[in-house]
Amino acid sequence: MKTTKVYFVFILFLIGWSCNNDPLNRVPVAYLPAVQQALQRAGENQRALLEFLKACKGQEMEGAAFLLAYMPQRDLQSLSPEFLIENIKYAYQARKVAPWGDRLPDSIFFNYVLPYASIHERRDDWRKQFYERFLSLVKNASSPGEAAVILNEKIWDMLDVHYSTKRPKADQSPFESIEAGMASCTGLSILLVDACRAVSVPARFVSAPMWYDDSGNHSWVEIWDNGWHFIGAGEPGPLDETWFVDIAGHANKRDWKYRIYAVSYKKTALQFPDFFAPAVDYLYAIDVTDRYSRTPSQLQGQNVALRIKVLDRKSGQRLALPVRLFSGKTLIASGRSRGERSDLNDVLTFKAPPGAVLTVEVINNGKKITRQLKTGSEKIQQVILEVD
Repeated sequence: MKTTKVYFVFILFLIGWSCNNDPLNRVPVAYLPAVQQALQRAGENQRALLEFLKACKGQEMEGAAFLLAYMPQRDLQSLSPEFLIENIKYAYQARKVAPWGDRLPDSIFFNYVLPYASIHERRDDWRKQFYERFLSLVKNASSPGEAAVILNEKIWDMLDVHYSTKRPKADQSPFESIEAGMASCTGLSILLVDACRAVSVPARFVSAPMWYDDSGNHSWVEIWDNGWHFIGAGEPGPLDETWFVDIAGHANKRDWKYRIYAVSYKKTALQFPDFFAPAVDYLYAIDVTDRYSRTPSQLQGQNVALRIKVLDRKSGQRLALPVRLFSGKTLIASGRSRGERSDLNDVLTFKAPPGAVLTVEVINNGKKITRQLKTGSEKIQQVILEVD
């Protein structure tokens, strides 16, 4: 009888031990069905994902469950437990030390800080390195918006990464951009999103597949600071003030390609239009067109936008030179044209009334080059000046 009782107690111990060591028992009920489905879809990588779950402690388990519930198939079948454990560990550590960390809603933290990627880029283990490298930059920042502005001002020279059309490819991962020392607006935006997330600044990748006038496309970053704000990656300056404000104001919902989309890690009803990888079907989006577009009445009667490019006559490369705009002898605007380190869509723009006779002046090596023009009725007018 005594032996039977001891055996019975041992069986209960084994059952209790088994339950306590099954990480699925600690997954929040709301996520459990999705996590179970994710593990089934992981195939041979299921054991690695269970190891990831086992390593998560306390609040980390809910974040881990969120990541697995919405994880793309490619990542379910390939990401290592070490990659995922490090990612979640430093995400929660950054939230803990950020002055605004406890003010971040969990929904924002889960969807725009925890994720390890923005679009279809190569999966780099950037989290720990960026946390250690950039945390000191934002130690005195009091808000995520202030921190994002500081990062966008400082990290590019630190990393020696700048915009260039000569980058190896457009959709580079952060480490690919660092290795190349150059990136497109897409690569710069991916890198800035990751730098922000590394220090608990909620950030997401935003894209316009095509400007309304078919002049090109563009990618940038949105930052959450009690609401969403935009910033151009590699273009230092305050939030919500960039060169593309005017052209983005023409965005409209009549055609999908003229809309503006923000990436969501969590699945939504809208698929993100990934123009670099159109076959990718695991990216989701939120239509944010209304944040940028202006109404027809707001656009009506606007001045003409003179978009001025200065090119080297021999090489055709863009030059950064002083430019002035005159009406008669009166100076009405001045600025600096964009060089090769500026985004291709970033063009010096002056506003002028329709039908105005104007003079554009460029100064190159102390020499003045002038050109007269008359503004038409088109809302955007391109002006190209070549210099020797």
